Amino acid sequence: MIIPFSAIFLNSFGIVPDMKKLLLFLLYLSSSLCAEVNFADFDSYQGRCTRGEIESKLGLFLQKDGGVGSYFSLTDTALTFYNDAETNPEREVEYELKLATEGIPAEQPPMRKDLVGVKIAIDPGHLGGPFANLEDRYIDIPPSLERSESIKFDEGTLCFLTAMYLKLLLEKEGAIVMVTRDQIGSGVYHDDFFDWLKKNVHLWTEGSTLKKMFGKYYNPLDLRARAKKINQFGPDLSVVIHYNSQDGENNGPSNHTVSPVNYNMVFVPGAFCQNELADQDSRYEFMRLLVSHDLHHSLILSQAILEKFSEHLLVPPVTKADGANYLNRVGIKIGEGIYARNLALTRLIHGPVCYGETLIQNNIDECVKLNRRDFVINGVWCSSRIKQVAEAYFEGIRDYFLTCGKDKKIGSVELSK
Repeated sequence: MIIPFSAIFLNSFGIVPDMKKLLLFLLYLSSSLCAEVNFADFDSYQGRCTRGEIESKLGLFLQKDGGVGSYFSLTDTALTFYNDAETNPEREVEYELKLATEGIPAEQPPMRKDLVGVKIAIDPGHLGGPFANLEDRYIDIPPSLERSESIKFDEGTLCFLTAMYLKLLLEKEGAIVMVTRDQIGSGVYHDDFFDWLKKNVHLWTEGSTLKKMFGKYYNPLDLRARAKKINQFGPDLSVVIHYNSQDGENNGPSNHTVSPVNYNMVFVPGAFCQNELADQDSRYEFMRLLVSHDLHHSLILSQAILEKFSEHLLVPPVTKADGANYLNRVGIKIGEGIYARNLALTRLIHGPVCYGETLIQNNIDECVKLNRRDFVINGVWCSSRIKQVAEAYFEGIRDYFLTCGKDKKIGSVELSK
């Protein structure tokens, strides 16, 4: 139950709280987060997939726990999706896909000699700049005996500058590149957070904070806007750029304490958990991943990029010893440093996608490198370490297109029949 903020405070904005209006807003918000979907889009896959192929993708990549299976049934002849969980006796069939007895091998990406005309979408994670504290995505480590100066930077800015340099590298090779956001401190949703907040004051709650409202309500809108922009662009592949962090020694917050570990990882679509098929658009994306080649190509792309992370940055993929225990709770391990994870953008972006998480920003040595001001990107003095990250993405993308992942093996996973 959401309790409206103080009427006196809201009246200062010229708005009188009204529970009916609040509930209507929440319904609007819910509907605005759901894309219009049409399961008839999958008609071209009728009779093309086998039960074995479906079961393989479910077990290895898509189904994190058994609760997901309550929204569909699988037999030798059909995959049937329902509009509700099996606990609802009145649920109805949403879509039925007829299965084949023999599968069609997954296609490799088309062989290319260069990147001329290739369409690539880049999403720099977060907003950064003045929004870094609100997002809680910043590093602010005070001076110490080892460092006479404080270390201050934010992830959103790192991501944006990485994207700008990667765009430059790709365009020099003839690629057509779209970056979802155009400046530090901005997202993609048509209203910035504070403009949105002024329009929706009736959403404010007793005890709520700006950070909570940003994370719970505004950020999902912005992520949807990013995915929509990418899908309208229709890229041959997409990369989502993030940097990582980890709590420091004695569980000190990553914003203010250093960590001894440093590693890279990448996410691909998958790892749906219980109740994450409750909305129709999630079931649609789940079906798309089951029947299309998007998952197969995302794995090839992500492996190529992860290999270049290690090569260019001299930092290995994450291992169990690094203590990133959340990966086992929310993800499915595909190979060393490669995890399926049901994030908004791994789920909503169509086509091959690699969600990169490079470096531990608050690593005891890495934070010093990232804090340097020895290079200029887009008119901004920054660290040459950012340039190295962009070059790793670039080389991974080139490998994906020019070698097509031929003869590559991801962990112990067989990608196609």
